[in-house]
Amino acid sequence: MYKKILAAVDGSEYGTSVLDTVASLAKLSGASVHVIHIRPDQVVAGGITAGIVVSTEEADESRTLVNEAVDRLRSEGITAEGEVDEGLREELAAILVERAEALGSDLIAVGPGHYRGISAFLHASVSSGVAKHAPVSVLLVRGQA
Repeated sequence: MYKKILAAVDGSEYGTSVLDTVASLAKLSGASVHVIHIRPDQVVAGGITAGIVVSTEEADESRTLVNEAVDRLRSEGITAEGEVDEGLREELAAILVERAEALGSDLIAVGPGHYRGISAFLHASVSSGVAKHAPVSVLLVRGQA
């Protein structure tokens, strides 16, 4: 079955559902899990100069999210590690696919996009981008959020 699972978490209830599902799969298959959270950056227009890139989250908040996920998995007897990465919102899917390839993951688990209204129009779906470009299986985990 699966040997290395990349689990994308974002701090939402969808991210919690991803972790719940990945924990079950890892226990069944003996897979290790690599938890990743990508701090989304945003370009703020800078007038005549190039745009300024700012993070939309605090680094400590992101690190805590990953540490808690890894600790939970380890407490259930699952081999787990984690990382926080950064990237522009438009690049999140590509970053996940690249990390999965670099880690040798054979499954990427993500939650569904949760943009609403105009945001859904302006921001590409990360889960759709991952599914379209990943060279490995992708699990879209729908939660209760």
